[in-house]
Amino acid sequence: MRRTALTLLTATLVSLSAGCGLLGPEDPVPDGGASSGAPTPATPSEGSEPPDGVVPVETAWAGTRLRLDVHPIETDGEYAVLRYDITATPDDPSDSPRWSTLELSLGGLGNSATDGRGVRLFDTGAGLVHPVAQGDDGPAATIERADGNDGDDDALRGTGTAVFAAPEGDTADVLFPRFGAALGVPVTEAGDGFTAAVDLTGGVEDAETRKIRAFTHSYDEESSTAAEGDQVTVTLASDVLFAPDEHTLSGKARAVVDRAADSIMNQADAGEVHVVGHTDDVDSDAYNQNLSERRAAAVAQRLEAALGSGYTLTEEGRGESEPAVEGTSPAARAANRRVEIEFQGHLVVEDDADDGDGLPETDAPTAENGPVTMASNGGEYEVRVTSMVRRPDAIVGTLTAERTGGDSVDAAWFLPSNLKMVGSRRFGTLAEAAGAHNLALLGSSERVLPFDYQASGAIENFPLRRLLGSEEVPTVDTGESARITVVWPDTGQDTVTVDAPERFRITGVPVTDGTGD
Repeated sequence: MRRTALTLLTATLVSLSAGCGLLGPEDPVPDGGASSGAPTPATPSEGSEPPDGVVPVETAWAGTRLRLDVHPIETDGEYAVLRYDITATPDDPSDSPRWSTLELSLGGLGNSATDGRGVRLFDTGAGLVHPVAQGDDGPAATIERADGNDGDDDALRGTGTAVFAAPEGDTADVLFPRFGAALGVPVTEAGDGFTAAVDLTGGVEDAETRKIRAFTHSYDEESSTAAEGDQVTVTLASDVLFAPDEHTLSGKARAVVDRAADSIMNQADAGEVHVVGHTDDVDSDAYNQNLSERRAAAVAQRLEAALGSGYTLTEEGRGESEPAVEGTSPAARAANRRVEIEFQGHLVVEDDADDGDGLPETDAPTAENGPVTMASNGGEYEVRVTSMVRRPDAIVGTLTAERTGGDSVDAAWFLPSNLKMVGSRRFGTLAEAAGAHNLALLGSSERVLPFDYQASGAIENFPLRRLLGSEEVPTVDTGESARITVVWPDTGQDTVTVDAPERFRITGVPVTDGTGD
C-alpha cells in the first residue's frame, strides 16, 4: 500500500463541479509515498457481517454504496485512536469509479481537507464530545487509499485513522460528517500498533474534550433553556417581561416568571438561583447597566416568592456588555434584551406530547411515521426517518432525503438561509445557512433542539458553537439522496415528532433502544 489521501470534494452550498470526484482508476497515486505499515482494508462482501467489535455504517450517494467499518477505539488513558475502513462501490459496475458527484466530506464543516478531521467521538451519558486532536502540522488524522484493488469488484478502499482525547466509558459513539454515526463502538486498551497509529497521523500536541449543551425553546417564544453539565440557564425575553425602559413586571410577565419558577423546581430541588439582567446597546453604558440591575432585581424578587425557602436568590446586571447575538438590527437587539436565570440542576423535558396534543400548528407537509414530500424554492424532496435510537440521555436520529424533482441548484434547501434561527445560538454563517440546527423533537411545551458545543478558537465574549450532527446538509441532484444525522437530548418519549420549521413534520416515530443494529 502506498500512502495517499483520498481526494475529497469541498463541502459548499453550490453544485459540484462535474470533473472533481473521488479517487478512481484515473486518479493516480503519487509516487514517492512511504509505506505507512497500516493494514490493507478488509473487503466486506454484500450483506456480510463485520468482525467482532467492528461497527458498520452504510449509506448511499449518487449511485454509490459507501461502507465504513469502524474498529474498536484503542486508548492508553490519555489519547484514543480510531481506525475505520472505507469501501465505496458503484451500483452500476459499468460506471467509472471516479463518481464525480460522490462526496466523502470527512473534513467536516467548511473544510476541503482530506484527512478526516471532521470525525468526532461523543459520549452523551458523560455529556462530552471529543474533536480530532491537534498535532504540530494540523489535525491528528489521516485517510489512506489502498494501493490497488484487492477485491473482485470495482470498489475503492481506504483506511482512516484519527486521534482524540481518551473517552471515559467502555463504549463511545462516532459521528461521520455526511454519512451518519457508529453507535456503541467498544473502547479497548491500546495494542501493539497504538504508537505507530499516533505517529501515522503526525503526532499529538493537544487533545480537547468539550461539554455538550442541551437547548430547548418554548413554543410561545417567551423562554429558552440551556443545560451544559449541571449548569442550567433559563433565558426570558425582556420584551415579554418589561415595557421599554421599564423594570416593573406586568401581570402577564409575572405569570411568565412563575412558569420559570416551576421549571426551576422541576430541574433543581434546592440551591442558589442567580438572576442576570442584560440590555441592548441603545442608550449609554451607564443607563443600560442601571436598567439591567433593576430588571434583574424585579425578576429575582418574584422568583424568591414563588420558589420558597429552599432556594437562595442573587442578582446582578451586566448592561450591554454580553450580547447574545451580533448586530444592531431590531431582531438582534431584541435577542440581547433578556434576563437569564442560572442554577445547578439537570434539564427536564416535559414528555407528555406523544399523542400530538398541544403541539404547535404547522402548514408544512406532515406524515405519520412515514415519508413526507416537501418542496423548496428549487426542488421537491422525499424525507423519511431511517432510525431513531435512544442512547444515554440522548436520541440519535438519522433521516434520508431524496430529491425527486427540480433541475436548478438548490443550495440550503433543508433549512433555508431566510429562516430565522430558533433561539439565540451561534453557529456561524455556513452552518446557519445549511445545517440541521433547527431540526427539533417536539415536547409538550417546547422544541428540543440538537446538542451543540463551544468551538475551539472562539472569539472572547462571543464564542461560536458547533452542532452535534449534520452541520452541512448538502445540495443534491434529482435522484440523489442525502443523509442527515442529529443528536438530541432524550425527551423520554416512546414515539417522537420530528419537526423542521416551514419544511416538514413527521409524527409518531418510534424510538428504539440500543445501538440501532
